[in-house]
Amino acid sequence: MISKDDCVQKYNEYKHKYHTIPKYEDFLGFAGISPRQLIQLYGRSAYTKLQKTCGDDANKLNLERTPTEKIMRQYGDLALELLGSGELPNSSDWMYRRLRPTDSGLEKVHGIRWSEFPQKFMEWVETERVPGYERVLDLIIKSSAKSSTRIEGRDREFEKIVNDIRSWSPGRRRNSEGEYKIELRSYLESLGYEVGEEHGESNFDLLINKRHAVEIKKDPRLGEYDRLFGQLVRHLQYQSRVIALIFDAPSEDNFRNFTSLVDSYLNKEKKTVEIIKK
Repeated sequence: MISKDDCVQKYNEYKHKYHTIPKYEDFLGFAGISPRQLIQLYGRSAYTKLQKTCGDDANKLNLERTPTEKIMRQYGDLALELLGSGELPNSSDWMYRRLRPTDSGLEKVHGIRWSEFPQKFMEWVETERVPGYERVLDLIIKSSAKSSTRIEGRDREFEKIVNDIRSWSPGRRRNSEGEYKIELRSYLESLGYEVGEEHGESNFDLLINKRHAVEIKKDPRLGEYDRLFGQLVRHLQYQSRVIALIFDAPSEDNFRNFTSLVDSYLNKEKKTVEIIKK
């Protein structure tokens, strides 16, 4: 059972490791505890009380909307840093550098889907006449032209499924993967999808419209991430597009490492793994 002393220790470990005051979500991921556990220890305004115990002022940055200019400059500077690779930044690059807002915050708060980021960045640079990013704009244009054929042939049904799952929120925190699976299946069927469970030779958790596999993990530790990676490799032998749906991830670092591995080794050619965290 985690104690207040454990929380203080983890908080100070984070500060020592990253040389910065942890934001609320980063602390939870680093400490491997849930919001409910923190509230049970400290009550109302739990994280504020923990920060004061550790000698810091309450961190209110999570409540503030990141300015558009800061977001765009972060993207542009990251693209410049990665220019030698000949590729634009992906969400794993953004998460690995702990840039803000998170990829989910970009979409939910600022309305920026990652796939739209390059175009929105280019529009911002041109509208605001921001200098210094000319090489990034050139790469965006070249990347867009190079992938135009692939984009035209993308599976629109898969995109719709991904967006529908991203828009869905469980009614409450569940105790098992099976409970999440039942609720998700009911939601998808209410939208008109045909959904099967534990289907096919690869034993997908869910198979949507007989084409798109979903693998569900709850509260994954490092070992579960390793197992999930192996399951995704197997699923891709039978389906070209797979969704990995992760609930209640206890460690943000492990999650970032996992998404980076998937992007590096599985998202190639006509194979796609879409990772969604709830």
